[in-house]
Amino acid sequence: MDTVDRLAGAVGRVVRSRWFAASALAVVSAVLITAVALNMNAVTVVAGDVSRVVLTLDDNPHRALSSAGVTLNEGDEVLSVNGGDVVRVSRAFDVQVTADGITTVLRMTDGTVAEALERANVTLGEFDRLNEEADAAVSAGMAIRVDRVEYEEYTETETVAYTSAVQYTGSLARGKTQVKQAGEDGVKTLTYRKCIENGEVVGTELVDEEITTPPVQEIILKGTSTHLPVSEVPYELELDAKGQPVNYTAVYSGSATAYTNDRGLAGNYTASGRKAGVGVVAVNPNIIPYGTELYIVSADGSWVYGYAIAGDTGGALMSGHCIVDLFFETWEECSQFGRRNMNVYVIG
Repeated sequence: MDTVDRLAGAVGRVVRSRWFAASALAVVSAVLITAVALNMNAVTVVAGDVSRVVLTLDDNPHRALSSAGVTLNEGDEVLSVNGGDVVRVSRAFDVQVTADGITTVLRMTDGTVAEALERANVTLGEFDRLNEEADAAVSAGMAIRVDRVEYEEYTETETVAYTSAVQYTGSLARGKTQVKQAGEDGVKTLTYRKCIENGEVVGTELVDEEITTPPVQEIILKGTSTHLPVSEVPYELELDAKGQPVNYTAVYSGSATAYTNDRGLAGNYTASGRKAGVGVVAVNPNIIPYGTELYIVSADGSWVYGYAIAGDTGGALMSGHCIVDLFFETWEECSQFGRRNMNVYVIG
């Protein structure tokens, strides 16, 4: 027991000695230094043009930035790469987006114009225009402008003036005129498209035009001479001083009328099967058989129908109300002729 007590006292004296305390502190320090050395990280901090290396026991990139004296601004982005050995700071810059009279300032580090529009909650319409390409990269100080564009169509009408044409006819005296068909103006519809940019009209273009109501041509009949026959004789025919045939087999005098297939007033073929036309006249076939060659002229020679073939008939002819119904090309010529007393010569 005495031996144990003496040993314990000796140990106590050693522990309380300065040498022991210094030795213990040295051991602890060595242990701490070794631990720090084993866990210490060298982190490279890159912020713009600034690049610094800091030693840290912490893997928090923001503490590395603080150790490097780097301050973050609004919108800056911090990126830790290479397992935390490098901390990069992407500095944010201002990008302006103007649309609908409102300018929004964005803090961005990268991205495209389209992404900037999305962040600013701006949607492009079908015809809207950008002052930058949508896929262009944003840059510091970029000012993106959206011009709102829309198109509106409207119509206007214009008058299309009618034209006039002259038709010559032997049924009118020389120099006399008569309106066969009245002219009417037409209507043209024009379709315009106006471009509206940011609420203001900046241009208008004609995109279509259509004649919606065609004009009606005016047709004027102009007389040549009453002494020229409406229907020319196809061979030599001797006439006297009053324009009456010298040689004939029969003559019938009486009332003559006029008809036409103009405006659908008669058919295209006659009762005898001949095609209707000038020179084919209607008669009573019981008196003047179909196919008979005729020469028709007024008694004083002032009005000449000329050569004709008996080829048609009608109720007035069969009832004796007239002796001949003369075919004309137009309704106006029929109106001009009206009803006249004529001589109908049988010449063949």
